[in-house]
Amino acid sequence: MVDIFAEHFRDRWFVVARSDEVGAVPIAAVAFGRPFALVRDPALGVLAFEDRCPHRGAPLSKGRFGPAGLTCLYHGWTFGADGRCRILPGASGSLPVSNIRVPVFAVCERDGLIWISGKDSNPLPQRALELDPANRRFLAQFKWAAPILEAQENFLDAQHTPFIHPGIVRNASKRAPVNAVLQRTGDGFVVDYSGQPQQTGWLFKLFESPRSSERAYFSGLSMAQIEYRYQSGWAVWLSVYFTPETATSTHVFASLHVAGRWAPSWLIRLLVWPLLKRVGRQDQFIVEQQELTRRHFPQRQHVVTELDIARPYLEAAWNGREAELPDRRECTMML
Repeated sequence: MVDIFAEHFRDRWFVVARSDEVGAVPIAAVAFGRPFALVRDPALGVLAFEDRCPHRGAPLSKGRFGPAGLTCLYHGWTFGADGRCRILPGASGSLPVSNIRVPVFAVCERDGLIWISGKDSNPLPQRALELDPANRRFLAQFKWAAPILEAQENFLDAQHTPFIHPGIVRNASKRAPVNAVLQRTGDGFVVDYSGQPQQTGWLFKLFESPRSSERAYFSGLSMAQIEYRYQSGWAVWLSVYFTPETATSTHVFASLHVAGRWAPSWLIRLLVWPLLKRVGRQDQFIVEQQELTRRHFPQRQHVVTELDIARPYLEAAWNGREAELPDRRECTMML
């Protein structure tokens, strides 16, 4: 994961925790195989340190946080928000304490999520910036034992829904032609689906109405989103934020935003969330089974057809080869 970390984490943002997880007691988080210590300063907000004291390598997430900074539990070394050592118990005045540092990382807190990056000069994914936090109805967190690329493709792949989510999302016996158009954007791509204003599963029948548009977004390398807009004027955004814990495990954060319709959070949690949670568990199961099979056949390559419209663009985004693909791609699929 070292090469991936150096290439992508340096200038991209990834979610590592929910806001309600991070307080005055440090916690540990792992992304790209690298451990972080997160803690909330009452004045500065959430801080992110490398989770290693430079003295003897003890985890800083097991320490304590106070006015002077984050203190290692082993020998009491204390580090300020800038990573500089402020207190070294037992040191004489001649020891250059301030030359001792622990790496710190840029942090952004938005819409109930804690994002970190190697630097703060680049913006969050565009789709995250466009969401109104007041419209958020729930926020959930999972960990999948699968690579991030497979998790992202699963969310953006419509072809599996009649089989992995039969009856909930779509029914295989009622498939109809749908036109899909992929267009590259400034920080990813968007896929427009047309020709199916009504889905055949229970989620649509119970909670939705005829749609005016259906779009799937990939934004900023770490975020994917499905947007439904309805003929009656309301809209729903199901957003998923992916962060690789290791090469074969992925943190998955999910949020649901609703605008233009009465949909209180308690009602969403009571009626909609159980079905969405089941859909998520079904996706987790198949992607984890896919990863177990891959380990038995490590040299085999996937067969990619024109129906796998997002796959080449996801691979290109992670490999830095976006320029090799056309800006637009279109296909018709049965959904």
